[in-house]
Amino acid sequence: MRPARILCVLLVSLVFTACAARQVRPEGSIRKVVVVAGSRVDVLPSGSFRQDLMGERNPRTVIARQAEAVLIERGFEVVATRQSQAPVPLTDEVSSFIQQNKAEAGVVVILDWLDTSGAAVLGRVDVVLRVGVVDPAGQVLWTDTIRSSPTVSVYQAQSDWNSFLRRAVIDAVQVVP
Repeated sequence: MRPARILCVLLVSLVFTACAARQVRPEGSIRKVVVVAGSRVDVLPSGSFRQDLMGERNPRTVIARQAEAVLIERGFEVVATRQSQAPVPLTDEVSSFIQQNKAEAGVVVILDWLDTSGAAVLGRVDVVLRVGVVDPAGQVLWTDTIRSSPTVSVYQAQSDWNSFLRRAVIDAVQVVP
């Protein structure tokens, strides 16, 4: 009976490992990208000294880091990231950044709106992100507006306001083709 339990545990651990493995992009799809983050929201609410110290009050920083992580997990090769100073990055800025880094495309993530009024009480905020893919010539290949209301634990909602934005970016970047 004991070998059967060991085999079962081994099988379950292999399944979890396979599920956590990095995805591979299909043949012929875009693989090598740059990430450009923009935001109409100037500053995120501050939850801690750590957030202020590490620059996490800047939504562009949170968006760029999280979008890069999700794209890498999905099998993309992210060659560079940029935090645009403009609320909405111009296609010329994105296409020149793509060309400088010899990428196939650019993934642009823009924070359009953030309502944190329900964060402390409900553990939820409302977020509107625009996500797009631009080619090196500056042509928009794909775009979508993602509205989400990410929910996190009450403790996390009171101590880490950025967790809402990170959760929304994860959901938005998952739909990039």
